[in-house]
Amino acid sequence: MLCERCQKNPANVHITQYINGQKTEKNLCDECAQLEQVGMNFPKTPLYDLLGVFFKEPLVKQKEIQVDVCPNCGVSYRQIAKLGRAGCSVCYDHFSAYLEPALRKMHGATVHHGKIPLRLGSSLRVDRQIKALKEQLKLAIEKEAYEQAAVLRDKIKELEKKHQEG
Repeated sequence: MLCERCQKNPANVHITQYINGQKTEKNLCDECAQLEQVGMNFPKTPLYDLLGVFFKEPLVKQKEIQVDVCPNCGVSYRQIAKLGRAGCSVCYDHFSAYLEPALRKMHGATVHHGKIPLRLGSSLRVDRQIKALKEQLKLAIEKEAYEQAAVLRDKIKELEKKHQEG
């Protein structure tokens, strides 16, 4: 069936109007239907606005979908999420925007705090101790426990001084 307005394109829009009790039906092509509906006055309701969002644009834009892959190993984030492990060390940097919140949610942190070798790890141990004290200092200030905060501040300064000297 051809469009009743232009008589050129196939009619794929069916419009039924009731005006003063009179029913009129129109079979139009997409272009003519858009022109025809410009004159229609629908009440502005939240439902109308919501439906308008769905019908103005397609739900999925096929051309804009791109799969982001690691430049080193070619693994996508979807594959990492499915397998539960990264393809290489570069994946952690490349997908950091996705991985950091997930790691923080799963493990409570984004840095691994494993065991430290006794002979080689004194510097790392002091760094971790300073970091832990700074967290405690931050909490003490938030709780307005200023005496405790002053003690923590002094401990931090002392550790930082020892760390720089040795």
